[in-house]
Amino acid sequence: MGALVIKSWRAENKPIDANQNFVSITGRKSGLVAWLLSLLKIDPSTTINVGLDRVEFTSASLAGTASRLIPLQGVCSTYYGYHKPWKQAVSIFMLFAFFGFSVAKIVAERGSPSDGGMSFVVTIAAGFVIALVYYFLNRTLTLGFVEHSGVVSGIVFKRSVIENLDINHGQAKAVCLIIQRLIELKERRTHQASAAAMA
Repeated sequence: MGALVIKSWRAENKPIDANQNFVSITGRKSGLVAWLLSLLKIDPSTTINVGLDRVEFTSASLAGTASRLIPLQGVCSTYYGYHKPWKQAVSIFMLFAFFGFSVAKIVAERGSPSDGGMSFVVTIAAGFVIALVYYFLNRTLTLGFVEHSGVVSGIVFKRSVIENLDINHGQAKAVCLIIQRLIELKERRTHQASAAAMA
């Protein structure tokens, strides 16, 4: 599965809904068609909900819905990552620079050197803008969980232009900390219940 654009992102240190979820993140496929489908409430999307007792992954598509429930005590760690595509952006800029140099050379040979210089500047400026847009629209954020069984469940998100949501690594870290705190709270409740049963 490719990177999803962030449709909604809610994470608090207190329950955010009636289901006692502390984290609720929804992503959808990118593109205008997926956005139009989301307006009709039939969009393919993936949702992560984290409550007091479990982590729930739900994938919805036009074909149906599939959910995966992971008991909170079954999660041994969480992870997040942030990828910045600066190499690809530099490659795009260099491609435009090479193209601009080639065009400028041809224009200068057939016309005046100032026309060649102007075409080079215009091509470089266009390459810079396109590389910058590519960089900002293709930064990705990974958020996931590792279960005691070794199964890794994660989702990759990128900026949503239409919903105007951009989540940074600080917000992803906050989600991981909330989940860690919920796991520790669940373990304390389990130990207290065991101690009370033995008493």
